[in-house]
Amino acid sequence: MKYVKMILTGLVGLSLLAMIFALLMPSSVKISRGVIIDADSAAVEQVLLDADKWNEWVPWLHKKTGLLVQQKGEHGKEGFEVRWQSIEGENSGRITYIGKQPGTLLFSYEFNDMNRSEGGFRIRKIAEGRTEVQWFMEYPLKWYPWERFYGIFVDGMIGSVFESGLQELIKLTVASGTPNT
Repeated sequence: MKYVKMILTGLVGLSLLAMIFALLMPSSVKISRGVIIDADSAAVEQVLLDADKWNEWVPWLHKKTGLLVQQKGEHGKEGFEVRWQSIEGENSGRITYIGKQPGTLLFSYEFNDMNRSEGGFRIRKIAEGRTEVQWFMEYPLKWYPWERFYGIFVDGMIGSVFESGLQELIKLTVASGTPNT
């Protein structure tokens, strides 16, 4: 009985330490990746807002078979959204266009069992016919200790998805006939 009490006391102590440590960790993760595209910033923005082309570069939709995709609203207008669901049910989500601020397109993201997050694209003309595009997201974390620890890995997981999507965006923007320099 003495050893059981010691083990239980140790487990309770470790749990409390983990909870305190988790509460000291940030409540959100900021993810950001960027590229430079040899195209005019207006043309890049047009490609980003054309949901009919998202299956060509958005990683969750890109070259996927067995996806049921629905679009709601008018492209480029606040509130338009794209929902998808794989036939197997493992890949589902929704991206909603929130609006535009100077140099920024804002979106809301909801994926499978992940927390709803917000982010978008910063678009900046850096020279004639050259545009910097930064894809960013702020991923909120709940107070649960395991979720805060999970936050350590979120940047690597979502960041690599952003990188592949941006590389496909470069190809699409160049292929769609936007001017190169």
